[in-house]
Amino acid sequence: MIQTSTYKRLLKLPLPDKAKITSKFSVGLVVPPSNYALPRGWEWTHTAPFEGPSIIASLVKGLGYRFKLLDQRDNPSIRDLKGKTKKFTIVGIATYEDNFPYIKKATELIRKENKKSIIILGGPLVTSCAKVMMENTKADYAVVGEGELTFTELLDFISKNKYAKKIEDIDGLAWKDEKGIFHMNKPRTQMEQLDAVPFQDFSVWDRFKGKTIPEVYLSYSRGCIGNCAFCYRPMPLLRYKSIKRVTKEIRFLKKYKFKMAWWNDLTFPTDKKYVRKLINAVFKIHKFRWNCFSRVTTVDLPLLRLMKKNGCDIILYGFESISQSILNSYRKGITKDAILNAIALTRKAGIKCGGLFIVGAPEETKESIDNVIAFTREFKEATRAKYLSLLPGTPLYIQAMKDGIIKDEVKHLNWLAREQSIEEDIEDPGFVFVAKHITKKQLRYAYHEVNKIVEERPYDYTNEKNVFLDKPIKLTRFFPRNRT
Repeated sequence: MIQTSTYKRLLKLPLPDKAKITSKFSVGLVVPPSNYALPRGWEWTHTAPFEGPSIIASLVKGLGYRFKLLDQRDNPSIRDLKGKTKKFTIVGIATYEDNFPYIKKATELIRKENKKSIIILGGPLVTSCAKVMMENTKADYAVVGEGELTFTELLDFISKNKYAKKIEDIDGLAWKDEKGIFHMNKPRTQMEQLDAVPFQDFSVWDRFKGKTIPEVYLSYSRGCIGNCAFCYRPMPLLRYKSIKRVTKEIRFLKKYKFKMAWWNDLTFPTDKKYVRKLINAVFKIHKFRWNCFSRVTTVDLPLLRLMKKNGCDIILYGFESISQSILNSYRKGITKDAILNAIALTRKAGIKCGGLFIVGAPEETKESIDNVIAFTREFKEATRAKYLSLLPGTPLYIQAMKDGIIKDEVKHLNWLAREQSIEEDIEDPGFVFVAKHITKKQLRYAYHEVNKIVEERPYDYTNEKNVFLDKPIKLTRFFPRNRT
C-alpha cells in the first residue's frame, strides 16, 4: 500500500504508557449511555472498556495531547455531564445508533458552557448519516469512517502544527464553515494494513483505576465479507492486522489480567489459516476465555476444536431467519442446511452455539416466523431475537426512505434511541413496521416465544455448561425510556 505521512506517524506512536504531553491543547472524549436491554449474564457488555474510545485515547496521547475519557455509560441524564467538559479545548463524542438525543443535548450543553469548545463527533452513527447529525447538533466536525488518520489530521489542523493541511484536504471529514454551512470532504480510503492502529489504552477508564479488568474487547480485523441488507458497512473490505501486531498488543494488555475477551471481528474465522496462526500465537502469551461472531459458512471441525482447546466459550452466528425467502431478502448468502451444519459442528467441538435472529422483514409471513419459533423450540440455539431496526445507511433504510416509510430522519433517530431491544418496543409510536404480510400482534408473539427460550437458557460466559432455568428471566433494563 501507499503509506501516507500520517500513516507513517501512526506507526511510530509510543505505547500508551510511554506517551508524553507536547501540546497545549487538551481533548475530552464522551462515551454516551445506551438504552439497550441485555440478556442475563451479558451485563458486562455495557461496562467493559469499549475498543474504539480506548484506541482514540492511545492515539491522542501518543500525538502529545492531554486526554480525559468521560465514561457516561452509567449516567443516562445529561445533567451528569454538566461542568465536566469546560476545561477541554476539544470535546469528542462517540456516536452509536441509540445515542442521538443524548448527543444533541450534549453538544448544546458543551457549547453553552464554553463557546470556544471545538466539538467533534465520531463513530458509526455519524458515519452513516453525517449531514443529518451535523445539521441537527452543535458539532463543528465529524470524523466519517475509520478515525485514526482523519482525526490525526484534524488535530493537526486545529493545533496548526507543522503537519497541518487545509480543512478541505482532510479526507473523511465533515465540517461546518463560519456560516454554519455543512461540507463533506471526499471519503477516506479504507486502511489496507491495520498495524498502524494504536494499541488500546485501558488506563483512561476511571472505573477500573487500581482494579483488574475482567472483560475486554479485542479485534484483529475490520470490515466484513457479507453485504446484509440490515447492516451498515462503513468498512466494506476485510482488512487484517499482522499476527505480530496482535500478539504485541496482547502482550501489552495482559498486565490488566483480563480473564475474558469478546473478539469484535464481524466474521472471526473467515481466513482459517490466519486464525489458526493467531490462536497458536496469542494463547502462548496470555490465557483467557473468549467469544466471537461467525458466519455459518466459515467454520470447520478442526478449527472449532482448536478454538475450544484455546478458550472459546461461545460462537454467535447470524442466523437471522430459517426461511430461505427471508434469508435471500436479507442478502445473507446462506441456507438452512448451512445453519444446521454449523450447529452440528459447533456442538461436536463442545462450544456453545448461539444464533441471532431478526424478525419483521418486509417479506415476513406467518409461516416464516412460525419456522423461527419451531426451530428455536427444537434446537434451543437462539441467543437473541430482535425486531428489524432500520439503521441509517443500510439498504433497508435507504429503501424505506424512497418508499416514504421513514418520513423524518431525525424522528427516526429519536426512535432508535428509545428502542430497548425488548418485546414492548413494538408498541412505541416510532416503531417502523415494514412487514407486509403479518400483523404487529403476530410479530410480537414471535418475539416473545423466541426470547422466552433465550431467557430460560442464559448464555453466561462464566459457566461452561448450559444452564436452563425453570422460568424465563426477562432481559435486563438499565434505564427508563425518558433518560435525558
